[in-house]
Amino acid sequence: MASRINNALRHPLSFRILHELIIVSIILLIITGFYIHRPFIGGAGFLMSLTRGVHFFFAAVLVIAVVVRIISMFVGKDRDWRSFLPTWSDIKLLPRIIAYYAYMGKEPELEKKYNPLQMISYCLAFILVIFQIISGLAMKYPDGAFSWFNYGLFNNEIEVRIAHFVVTWLFIMFIMIHVYLTIREKFSEIKEMHLLTSTEEKED
Repeated sequence: MASRINNALRHPLSFRILHELIIVSIILLIITGFYIHRPFIGGAGFLMSLTRGVHFFFAAVLVIAVVVRIISMFVGKDRDWRSFLPTWSDIKLLPRIIAYYAYMGKEPELEKKYNPLQMISYCLAFILVIFQIISGLAMKYPDGAFSWFNYGLFNNEIEVRIAHFVVTWLFIMFIMIHVYLTIREKFSEIKEMHLLTSTEEKED
């Protein structure tokens, strides 16, 4: 019970909803993006149109969710931008955090709701999300408002597509690690609760 209350305080309902929207959007964008890149069923007609429609819809959902989440970092009673920026004291905890994830030590006490490894990975994730949004718009409107991206930052549309594809694989790896660590933390919470219960029973 205490763990659930603490989690609710660290992650308000609005943040959890935005988190789920972002994760679901990214997963569906990955699936539909792979189909658009190389159709494995059919290849044209209604299915491709449907896939593209789903892709663009969840791209819009992702844009809105990310913009709202970034704004909420700096505005409102739950603003938490400091939790994403590691300080020198946070960086010094990195070896102990890595040891904890490698089952070679205990989790150190944290002053913020995220440990330094999470801070770094979440900041990179936000940067990559923004890159995917801009590169996606640049591919959809190659000669429009985002032509600077295709022919300025990159040399042509092909390079943008390759970069978009590579970052997609980075997100796949990030999601796999994120899911693993989430499951690992849940098991740790269950184990901790079991030990507390066992201790209380012995004292009785």
